Amino acid sequence: MEALDETWVAAEIEALRVLGPRLTGTPAHDQLVDRVAAQVRGLGLAVDEDRHAFTRWDLTAEPTLVVGGARVEVASVFPYSGTGSVSGPLVRLRGPLPRWSRARDGIAVVEVNNRELPVRHLIDTWDADQAWPPVAHPLIPATIAGLGLGRARRAGVRAVVFAWRGLDDERARGQYVPFTLPYQDIPAVFVSGASAEAVLAPGADATLTVPAALTPDATMRTVWTVIEGTRSPAETVVVVTHTDGTNTVEENGHIGLLALARDLVRTPPERTVVLVFIAGHLRIPAVTRSGQAGTRWLDDHPDLWSGAVAGLAVEHLGARARELLYATTPGLRHLAETAFPGTAPSRPSPLVHFGEGEPLLHKGIPAVSLVSIPDDLLSTRPGDHVDVPLAARQIDGFRRLLRALDTAAPDDLGRVRPPGPARKALAAARLALALATGG
Repeated sequence: MEALDETWVAAEIEALRVLGPRLTGTPAHDQLVDRVAAQVRGLGLAVDEDRHAFTRWDLTAEPTLVVGGARVEVASVFPYSGTGSVSGPLVRLRGPLPRWSRARDGIAVVEVNNRELPVRHLIDTWDADQAWPPVAHPLIPATIAGLGLGRARRAGVRAVVFAWRGLDDERARGQYVPFTLPYQDIPAVFVSGASAEAVLAPGADATLTVPAALTPDATMRTVWTVIEGTRSPAETVVVVTHTDGTNTVEENGHIGLLALARDLVRTPPERTVVLVFIAGHLRIPAVTRSGQAGTRWLDDHPDLWSGAVAGLAVEHLGARARELLYATTPGLRHLAETAFPGTAPSRPSPLVHFGEGEPLLHKGIPAVSLVSIPDDLLSTRPGDHVDVPLAARQIDGFRRLLRALDTAAPDDLGRVRPPGPARKALAAARLALALATGG
């Protein structure tokens, strides 16, 4: 295996920095997809694509919030919440299930607590001694809070302001959370710090303006390439990442896939390898009703993966956080430990598999997936999000892993059994008990 050029990795990261946020279907996202496709074609490989139409929501200017005549800083806008300018009294609602009708014809204010959660109930481990400690991540509470926006709109609430607790101004600014919900048709923003205190004060009138545009004819593109196997072409290894993202770590997985493509051109694989650069991860409802965005590609192209013996999902290379490296079978666990020395592989809980490795799991494809989750993962702010030497080491790990998967006996890789309703119910009960007791 030839040495990986770390300067090339750094240059690809720099290209992402220059592009800035590559939100789904935006010009910056299209530019990255073009860049990826050009590099794949430059290796002499064919590129196919799926184009998906959807309604895109984009901010056209900075949002504003005026409370009692004074400007209050907005940390971020709830993506795909709504658009327009709304005035009315601020009405503070309390509890995990707000009584939205109390804020009818007004602007509801709801606290969102970014507290540590017992993620060991969401991320399982093969080794009990390597259990995950509690983790605070803004995506989780923001998503839970956002589930109430539809009820708020139906109750006659005109807009919602979410006030962060446990998330300072610096970390709250520019968070693109949550990203998994359909268009809500009600303006909503997040505030933090002093701004949170201002909106929680009783009796104030406010005006919230979310200047956003809806583009009903927007498109996004998923691209892929197929490298046919030399000895067992009917057996496939499916390797996925996604191309829409918020910063240089979310998403940079295409760099890993391009490195794999170079290897595969130099040394053709025994099994067919399919490299898929998925669009829609940050706009999942536009491409599928369930699962992650890759579900759509798998549903549309069963002929390309029906013979899959294994899969890989490459995301968040060089993330400055504990590595979250899933291995979905015992056999893959041991291969992952060899390819990523010093890393303790995790396994999905019955409740969730984070990232684009999830569709592989639910299609019964044994897979290893990297999807580390730093708290700046979904921040649209420029910053030093990537440890480049770590990213290079992780890419080398996937290079070693793909070589092992190319020749491993299918029985040694193991079989995946997606969780059934009973396991999911039991896991949900354990999580609910842990949340209730703080354990």
